[in-house]
Amino acid sequence: MKNKKIIGILLALIIIAGIIVTAIWGFNFGFLYSPHKELDIYIGQEFEKEEILSIAKEVVGNQKIVIQKVELYEDMVSIGMKDITEEQIEQLNTKINEKYGIENTVEDIIITEVSHARGRDLVKPYIMPIFISFAVVIAYLIIYIAIYNHMGKTIPMAKTIGISVVVIFVVQLLYFAILALTRLPITRFTLPIAIVLYIVTTIGIMLRLEKHS
Repeated sequence: MKNKKIIGILLALIIIAGIIVTAIWGFNFGFLYSPHKELDIYIGQEFEKEEILSIAKEVVGNQKIVIQKVELYEDMVSIGMKDITEEQIEQLNTKINEKYGIENTVEDIIITEVSHARGRDLVKPYIMPIFISFAVVIAYLIIYIAIYNHMGKTIPMAKTIGISVVVIFVVQLLYFAILALTRLPITRFTLPIAIVLYIVTTIGIMLRLEKHS
């Protein structure tokens, strides 16, 4: 019992510290979710991302650069970087033309200013699926407990559901608190990992309920 209290206090402190850090500094968003520029250049043929990366580094130096293949046939490249001048864009276009024997002009390059992503915009696509799955879990718990109670066994419904909901929320809060405290960047994998934790937590609750019922 004493160890459980100590663990509970430690978890509470981590969550509180994570909330404070988030309130003061926010989360550390990864490159793709931070302000940057994206240059979409049509190559018209197969290419290696490493080749484009090498050319880009020659032009803009060692700043963070993200290379992605786009379009159905992957014959167009998207180059993401913090900043690039008009002169550097001309140099980049010239070097890519020379490398692949094409005749693009600077005007052919699609330049997009990507603003800082907002947390609520990242979460929005997941809200409805999470809400529906959460409702299904609660409904399952209610039906499961009702059936067992009808069979003469005693499982406190309100307490069991309340503890289950608290556990699910604590695991999620702990996950994001750790992200905030360690300053790990928010990437496209952050929310899918949170969903995996949600699923694992839910399965654990179900197994524990069946074990003790």
